[in-house]
Amino acid sequence: MSNLIRVRAGLLRETHPGERRVALTPDDVRRLSERMSIRFERGCGVGAGHADDAYIVAGAEPAEFADMVSSSDIFVSVRQPAATRTFPATAVLIFLGSNAAPVAGLPAGQRPLHLDVARLAGMQGIKGADISSRQAAITGHAAVLEAARQFGISHPMLMVDGSFVRPVKMAALGSDAASLQALATARRLGALTHGFSLAKDSQEKIERLGAKFLGMSSELARLRQELSVPLSKMQLITTNVVIPGQTPPVLFDEDMLSRLRPGTVVVDLAAESGGNCALTRTDETINVFGIRIIGSSILASDEAAEASRHFSDGLRNLLEYLIDEHGVLRLDSGDPVVAALTDKANPMRRALR
Repeated sequence: MSNLIRVRAGLLRETHPGERRVALTPDDVRRLSERMSIRFERGCGVGAGHADDAYIVAGAEPAEFADMVSSSDIFVSVRQPAATRTFPATAVLIFLGSNAAPVAGLPAGQRPLHLDVARLAGMQGIKGADISSRQAAITGHAAVLEAARQFGISHPMLMVDGSFVRPVKMAALGSDAASLQALATARRLGALTHGFSLAKDSQEKIERLGAKFLGMSSELARLRQELSVPLSKMQLITTNVVIPGQTPPVLFDEDMLSRLRPGTVVVDLAAESGGNCALTRTDETINVFGIRIIGSSILASDEAAEASRHFSDGLRNLLEYLIDEHGVLRLDSGDPVVAALTDKANPMRRALR
């Protein structure tokens, strides 16, 4: 059966330190305003280059958070709202956060419904709604640029006195959108690229981007042994090996980190969920053993305007799928997209009636 809600939406300002993206741009607010009313928190789009006036012209109404909570049905944001922000049990929260945390102190029946768009990754049901993969690709691109900057690379293929500067060696561990984009970006910068993944179908994806495949192993100790020698020759490394529902495997223990080439920069894209490096610290950059480990969780914010445009486009496509032309939010428990969003195994899911 369906859960029918007359839609009044609230566009939230991000509260995570350093997060500059916004869930909806003025252009998409304008397109959505025909089927739903939208209120926004002042300053929500400033970090991505969108002034409050642009949202007002697009048809949205500014509001304080307290007023918005009492008069909105759904709330949209890039990240899961902070635990200090409370919402009524009837609210629907839409955000990107595959590591969404439960709402402390609230029994299941009093928690708002969380629709995590990360669960739509790779789904073909809605054209242009794979927000997670788009943001991951931007993160991979930003990771290589940041690693290159911290390593001190400006133009790897720069010609000096008739000869080329020797290209750096780069490795991406993982075959997700972020890792594949990291390989593509590094190759465009002139790096010699190498890829590794636990996924069985990853070799073709990695080699298609011109990278050398480093192999794979399911046993962690053997995996570290196999990677130790080739990775010790790298200068830039990105890593994003994650297993859904589990803490990321520690690919780099302290011994392996100590064997890396001095000056190497490692970007741990799995930092927010625990990290692939034993010494990673979320949202910090540390120097150890002569190498640098970047644990930033906000790399996509380095390209906030572009990242927000892609996020907003995907979210608009999703909202247009879920909300009909009469402005009614239809959450049909038999719909595969709704089933993926609510994730029956998730303790924060409440029954759809």
